[in-house]
Amino acid sequence: MTRWLLALTLLVIPLGCSSSSNTLTGSLSTVYDLSFNSVVIVLEGSNVQIMYVGDSGDPAVLVVNTANIADVVGTEIDLTQLEAGQARGVLQMVGGGTAMTTQQFGINNGFVTFNSVPKVGQVLSGSFAATLTNPMGLTLDGTFSAKVNAP
Repeated sequence: MTRWLLALTLLVIPLGCSSSSNTLTGSLSTVYDLSFNSVVIVLEGSNVQIMYVGDSGDPAVLVVNTANIADVVGTEIDLTQLEAGQARGVLQMVGGGTAMTTQQFGINNGFVTFNSVPKVGQVLSGSFAATLTNPMGLTLDGTFSAKVNAP
């Protein structure tokens, strides 16, 4: 009985776990299509741009200003904290098609965590979670892992 239960557990655990290191989830999916094909990360100065790229637009683009943070590795960076009068984090969706539109989502609360220092040419991974003010109270969460590019 114990061997049978162990064998069943070893079969079920992999089926329930996602193998992708790039995910985009949350209740925002009830309003917008969050499907994407890849993640592109761009570092420009102290701004880290994480783009979830889809066929008909980018369902989420997170821009994080890391200026004046002593150690970004493993730190929950508050996306609503002000840096030089601007929120540290900005979330937007870029619609595709013939009329490219950008919608900015207000962030009520949220954070991003990086697993390493963002450097061009190296892989950056991490996660973020946000509760939005626009649309009110919906959530957007993601994980990411991709090579960092220059602009």
